[in-house]
Amino acid sequence: MKILLITSSFPKNGRIGGIFIPDTVRALNKMGGVVHILTQNCDSTSNYSETLWPGCEITYFGWNGKDVALISLFKKISGIFLILQYFLNGIISGKRICKKWNPDIIFAEWLIPSGLIACILSLLTKTPYCCRALGSDVYIAADSFVVRPIIKQIAKRSSLLFADGFDLCRKTSALADGKECYFAATARRLENKKSDFIHLDDTRLFTFCSLGRLHKVKGFDFLIKACSLLQKKNINFRCYIVGDGEEKKSFEMLIKNLALEKKVILTGRLEDADISDLFRHVDCIVIPSISESIPLVLSEGVNAHKPLIVTNVGDMGYLAEKYKLGYVVEKENYNDLAEALIKMSNAKIRASFFDKHNYDELSSILSPDSGARTIYEKIKGLK
Repeated sequence: MKILLITSSFPKNGRIGGIFIPDTVRALNKMGGVVHILTQNCDSTSNYSETLWPGCEITYFGWNGKDVALISLFKKISGIFLILQYFLNGIISGKRICKKWNPDIIFAEWLIPSGLIACILSLLTKTPYCCRALGSDVYIAADSFVVRPIIKQIAKRSSLLFADGFDLCRKTSALADGKECYFAATARRLENKKSDFIHLDDTRLFTFCSLGRLHKVKGFDFLIKACSLLQKKNINFRCYIVGDGEEKKSFEMLIKNLALEKKVILTGRLEDADISDLFRHVDCIVIPSISESIPLVLSEGVNAHKPLIVTNVGDMGYLAEKYKLGYVVEKENYNDLAEALIKMSNAKIRASFFDKHNYDELSSILSPDSGARTIYEKIKGLK
């Protein structure tokens, strides 16, 4: 089976967007899929293709927007021209691939923007397409009165619909007027690459960490404020926040203003082996997101057999309660988050959450192989 996979994010040169895609492709390869990835060139305006490994080729189409998020371009008149360039260049490159390679299916990661390119290519080449919703497209972009009608048409015309969350499946199905949407998890395997990062000496401290892009939607500011309450209650702790992003300076300032410099550590972006080591080191993992489906860090935390504190957004609350992973708190509520952290600082309470059967079952459901198998089998059923 030949699959043209279109994505607006792909990990390269330190960028972590779409970091789950390589493992998804490798899993599809094992089942007999041959994949050609189409994505934008975030480094230059040139087009080029390369083979990543046997069974996976990638084409980067050039544009002038580099790695800027398309949704942010709607705020500027000049951004409209970049958006048009993005779609035009993507469609031209995609049509060229379809003509030369003749894929069996076009698969779009995210309903928008990739789904729109897939939809237009399908009309031009008569190749069926399908889409996987990944949260930001449905939870955020679909709230735009401009984008929502477009997403609805993309979803309704799609031969198959997938989503990486159970709540997201329901919402994606509703966008498509009730068309069935299948759960297909996004996940990745942590690699063995390591940097010189070493965690601090946390002897006799309650330790926890959180991981993700330093963006407001990830809720790290509420975690930092919760840490301030822990300090006021004389809890001996250390918090590690792993990641990089546009809010780094504002978080550094918040940490300084709350006198948490020795308590809350912004590690920056870490290599996979560093993350594995840190997960083994800490007592629990915190996911304070304001908007989310099932984040990669949840599956990574489950694989590390760590208790979690999560906000009740997307499917996190449902999964944490069903599989008894830890505490669920309301989003944007640092008082609730602080109370959950204080409870989790008790070693006996932490130990009470771990059930190997629950963790292993959820780990299997959220594995990259599981998501890819669903996609492959449903696509195969179209024939």
